[in-house]
Amino acid sequence: MNNGKEAFMQACTDAISTLDTSSTHYLFELKSGEQVYQAKSDHLSFYNEDGSSAKLIGMLTPAFIRSYHSDMHNHSNHTKNWVHQELENFLTTFNNMDYSF
Repeated sequence: MNNGKEAFMQACTDAISTLDTSSTHYLFELKSGEQVYQAKSDHLSFYNEDGSSAKLIGMLTPAFIRSYHSDMHNHSNHTKNWVHQELENFLTTFNNMDYSF
């Protein structure tokens, strides 16, 4: 797993577990293929070295954090695995051009 994706997954898991809605979590992909994680309380853009916009491949907002936190209590025996799988599914759906939120 890419370091940026690992950081995104860990930070989102922590935010969901502790119900930390102070930031939106962003995962960007650069033209080089590198993935970069950032968290910020307001909108964030990230750029490639040539000044072009990096591709946003994941964004977990406070609303999603609250929703996942609420749902995780139904999976108390395997919370961490459930959250990890839900985040993987979220990233897949987020990057599916045929799906809209």
